[in-house]
Amino acid sequence: MPSASSRRSPRDTRVLVAVNGLPLAVGVLLSCSTSLGGVSVYGRLTLGMVWALAQLVVLVAGTWWYENRAASSSEPAPGTTAAARSAGGAW
Repeated sequence: MPSASSRRSPRDTRVLVAVNGLPLAVGVLLSCSTSLGGVSVYGRLTLGMVWALAQLVVLVAGTWWYENRAASSSEPAPGTTAAARSAGGAW
């Protein structure tokens, strides 16, 4: 029977994909319209550059969150136990 932490992992993966998929989809739509992406926001800073920066921040923050959730799991990752290391399971 899977533990609570292993059942939580697929949900965390779906959350990470959804949180990063939405900005990616909006970025693709912005890239299809050069006039919309070229709208000046502040000085030479355009809407396309602001959105790309926002997408990068969301990607880094989401990955950091996902890694923290995975690291706080109560179960060790496969191949990290002493038995797996002695059997050649670790790199």
